Amino acid sequence: MIKLLNACTSEIDDPEAAVREILSQIDLEGKLLKNSVGIIACYYEFIETGVISALCERLPFDVVGCTVTGSSINEHGSMEQLSLTVLTSDEVTFSTSFSAPVGKDNIAGPVTEAYRQARAQLAGDPALIFLLGPIMTDVSGEYIMKQLAEISGETPIFGTLSNDTSLIYENSRTFLNGESHQYKIALLLMHGDINPRFFVTAISEKNIQKQAAIVTESDGYLLKRVNNMPLLEYLATVGVHDNGLAAVTTLPFMVDYGDGTKPVAMSMYAITPEGAYCGGEMPVGASIVFAEVDYNSVIETAEKTIRQALEDAEKNGANGILIIPCFTRSLVLSPNSEDEITRTIELIGRKIPFMLIYSGGEICPVYNEQHQTVNRFHNLTYTLVVF
Repeated sequence: MIKLLNACTSEIDDPEAAVREILSQIDLEGKLLKNSVGIIACYYEFIETGVISALCERLPFDVVGCTVTGSSINEHGSMEQLSLTVLTSDEVTFSTSFSAPVGKDNIAGPVTEAYRQARAQLAGDPALIFLLGPIMTDVSGEYIMKQLAEISGETPIFGTLSNDTSLIYENSRTFLNGESHQYKIALLLMHGDINPRFFVTAISEKNIQKQAAIVTESDGYLLKRVNNMPLLEYLATVGVHDNGLAAVTTLPFMVDYGDGTKPVAMSMYAITPEGAYCGGEMPVGASIVFAEVDYNSVIETAEKTIRQALEDAEKNGANGILIIPCFTRSLVLSPNSEDEITRTIELIGRKIPFMLIYSGGEICPVYNEQHQTVNRFHNLTYTLVVF
C-alpha cells in the first residue's frame, strides 16, 4: 500500500519561506512510513530562485520532478504553483536515477543506464515506472518511452515530458534532488504490490470526424502519404490548405494502431515538404481520423476520466491518484486556463489524495482486448493512474 501526502506553495522568491510552508503541511515525523519518495511539479522560476534545491536539502528522501505550466493537489491548484506529492509505504520500495543528457542520436544508452542504476537499488523488478522526460523539438517522447519499455520488459510506464511557457521550451527542466537539466531523464521505479489502474480520455466522440484515412507511407514519426496521396494533398481534401499549415500543429487526430487497443490522440509537431513529424510513430496501415478540441471537449473528457477513476476507487479501493493532462488543453480553455484544474478539484476534492501535472506529452498505458497493458504516448489527452 502507498499513501500520498500533499503540499504546495506559491512562494517563488524566498526559498526559506517556501520550505517552511511546505514542511508545515507535511508531518515528516508522524506520517512518513518506512519508504518514501517525492514528486514535484513547478513553474520554472522555482528552480531559478533556489526553492527546489533548498526544499530537496530539507526533505529526508529522494525527489524527482519537472517544470510544468500548471499543477494541482487536493483543493489547491494554479499555473504558477509548486506542488509536492510524497509517496510513502511500508511495503513498496522506491528507487530513482537521473540519466546522462539525451539527444536525437543518443537515447538508448542514457535510458538503459538510468534504468539499470534504478533497478539495482530494488529487490525485484518494478511494478510501475514513473518517467519524467525532456521535451525536445527533434525527438519524440514516444521514442524515449519505447526504449525504457524495451529494457524494462514492458513494465507499465506512467509519466510526462517537462514543459514551460517559452516558445521553444528553453526553460523546461527535469530534476532529481538538487540537480536539474534540460535534456536528462528522471526515473522513479516502484517495487511491490501497488495494483495501478490506468484511465485515458482524449477527445469527445462528437468532436471526431467520421471519415477515416489510412497511412500509406511513413518513416517512423514522419507521416508522408495518406490514402496514397502526399500528406499536404490529403490535408487539402479535409480543408487544410497552404494558408492554414501554420496552425496544423493544433489539429489533432486519432490513431488506431489495429492492435486491439483504443485509438490514441496525436498531434503534428512540424510540417516539411516530405510530410509531418508526429507525436508518435505512424506505421503503414494505421487508421487516422481528424478531430477538433474545444472548451467543452476538454472539460467533458476530464469529467469522464475522473468519474471512471472514482467509480474504480469505490469498487477496488484507492490510496492516491496521479493525473497528467496535456498542457495544450489549458491553452484551449484560454482565457479561463485554470478551469480544468478547478473542475478536477471540484470532482475529487478531498475524497482521495491526488496530484495533477500539466504535460508536454502524456505517457500512460492503455489496455488491449485481453486487458493487458500496452505502453502508449499521447497528445491532448487526460490520463491518470489510481493505486
